[in-house]
Amino acid sequence: MTKSYWLKKITIPNSDLFLEYIRTVLPWIKSVGGVVLIQESTSNEWDGGQLGLVIEFESKFAAKKAFYSEVFQKYLQSRDLMELVTISTL
Repeated sequence: MTKSYWLKKITIPNSDLFLEYIRTVLPWIKSVGGVVLIQESTSNEWDGGQLGLVIEFESKFAAKKAFYSEVFQKYLQSRDLMELVTISTL
């Protein structure tokens, strides 16, 4: 199988929500088989932060399955992040 990758860039304007996203989503990604290859983040105590990620999955199917999973989509909806989080898969 050909490996696939999430290419993600997200800007979260609230610092508490930004830190929660990192603490919640990164462990979840690993639990569904994702491997974080590159993680770059900047945060500002007052303005939230930006996060760039490259995440490897075993296949394009696995990458899309994780992103569109009920768990991840509900998390995004519950935090009003649907408009802020998108992925590109390779």
